[in-house]
Amino acid sequence: MLRALFEFHGSSAARSVIVCSAMRASTSASQVLGSTPLLGMTEVVSEDAVRRGLDKIDEDAGQTWLRGHLDYTTRPLLSEPWILDIDTTVKPLYGHQEGAVVSYNPHKKGRPSHSFRCYMMANLRLVLAVEVAPGNEHTSKHSSPHLWQLLDSLPRELRPWLIRGDVSFGNEPVMREAEQRGQHYLFKLRLTKSVKRAIERAMGEQDWQDAGGRWQGKDGRLRLQG
Repeated sequence: MLRALFEFHGSSAARSVIVCSAMRASTSASQVLGSTPLLGMTEVVSEDAVRRGLDKIDEDAGQTWLRGHLDYTTRPLLSEPWILDIDTTVKPLYGHQEGAVVSYNPHKKGRPSHSFRCYMMANLRLVLAVEVAPGNEHTSKHSSPHLWQLLDSLPRELRPWLIRGDVSFGNEPVMREAEQRGQHYLFKLRLTKSVKRAIERAMGEQDWQDAGGRWQGKDGRLRLQG
């Protein structure tokens, strides 16, 4: 079963990633189960056959096909309140892969990389979609269009109760888009001087309220721009 939708903004790379996913599923079926009758099958195709077959699929048609199968496995779970986690992972590359770009790479500085932008259901860690992008497209500016496309494609009753993201999403453009959709969000903020002053003021005040789990919280206002 394919667990993630892989997209790449390029010519043949999207097909390559889809092929890898399909081959992994094919290999697992033959190695782990060992007996095709358990799946109601007469045989398992080889990885080479899967690669040749999927390489003939048009990129847009392949993504539509994969998106449909992924939605079939995940949509039934979205009727319960859930949280959407957004995460970007930098994957160092060795070789000459398409989209390999030298950019921010915390573990292998100077090494070309891809950016994996993941959209997951929290706690279950069920991957709803993954974008594979060049290594220099790792900020919220690059991932936001697909985030809103994903949310807008869901009926309102299936949308997440909350979306969560790291510090790169704690900016005015992203929060404005969420508020226009009436979408709750929780993003980290960079510890700028203004944020530090707001924290210092809050720590000196007494009107903190119980937030559950032995935590306390306090409302505050902060201008992020201007």
